[in-house]
Amino acid sequence: MTQEVKQGELGTRGGDDREALAVGSEVPEIWRFAVRTPTLPPATHTNVYIVGNGALLVVDPASPYPEEQAALARVILARGSAGEQVQAIFLTHQHLDHVSGALALQAATGAPIWAHAETAKRLSGRIPIDHLVEPGEHIATGSLTLEVIFTPGHAPGHLCLLEQRSRALLCGDMIASVGTILVDAEDDGDMGVYLESLALMRRLAPRCLLPAHGPPIHEPDAHLAYYIAHRLRREAKVLASLSATPQSLDALVTRAYDDTDPEIYPLAKRSLRAHLEKLVREGAAQATLAGWALP
Repeated sequence: MTQEVKQGELGTRGGDDREALAVGSEVPEIWRFAVRTPTLPPATHTNVYIVGNGALLVVDPASPYPEEQAALARVILARGSAGEQVQAIFLTHQHLDHVSGALALQAATGAPIWAHAETAKRLSGRIPIDHLVEPGEHIATGSLTLEVIFTPGHAPGHLCLLEQRSRALLCGDMIASVGTILVDAEDDGDMGVYLESLALMRRLAPRCLLPAHGPPIHEPDAHLAYYIAHRLRREAKVLASLSATPQSLDALVTRAYDDTDPEIYPLAKRSLRAHLEKLVREGAAQATLAGWALP
C-alpha cells in the first residue's frame, strides 16, 4: 500500500534541505519527518507525522534539540503559507523522545496539545495538556478521519491512530521497524497489557504500520505476530530460569537473556521484571524478599 521510504532517508540531512515525505502514494496526506532524539539505540531519530490537509494534526513533536525543533517548525509553517493550519499537537504517550518538542511547536503554531488522561498525569507540571483524548474518538483532519485506539502496555496512556480510509495505523512506540520496544516495569510498563494491545492491533487488520522509529512497515500482520511470538518466547525463557530457590534480577538476567550482549543487561533487567510481574499475576511465579521463584 505504501511507497518505499528508505531507512535513514529522513533526519539525516542537516540544515534547511530536509523535507517531510509522504508515507505512501495512497495516503498522500500523511507525511513523515524524522527528528534526532535521545532515544534508545539502535534508533537515533523519532518520526513526527504531519496528518491531513487544510487542518493538520502533528503527532509526536519529539526532539529536545533547538535545531531539530526549528527544522520541524519550518516544514510545518511552510504548510501554513499554503493556507493549512495545525489544529492540534497529538502525543501518543509521555516519553521524552516523543514529547520534548511539544511546547516549542505550540509556541510556533499556537496549536493546542492533545493526549490521553494518563499521559497528561505523567506530564503534569511540564507540558500542559489542552484536551484529553478519549479512546474511540474520531479526529477529522481535512479529508482524513483518524480513530483513536487505546493501546496501553508500553505506557499507561499510549494511543494509536487508525486512518479510516487507508487503514494506516500510526502506532507510536507499540512497534518499531528499527530495533525493538522496551516494556519497562520501572516506568509503568506492563507486559501483559502490552501483549493484549498488540493482539488488539492485529484484530484491527491495518494495511500498514507507521511507527515512531524507522520506515513504514508493509506487512503489518506478520510484524505484529512476530512481536507477540518474540515476547512469548522470552517469557518461556524467563519461566525456565526460575527455580524453587529465589533469585535476584541480576542472577536471572544472565540466564533468561543469555542470548543477548551483556552490555544491555541493565535494560534487559527492566524488561525481565515486566515479564516476572506478568508471571506473578498469572500465578506462575512468586516475588519474595529474597528474589523471584516458582510458586
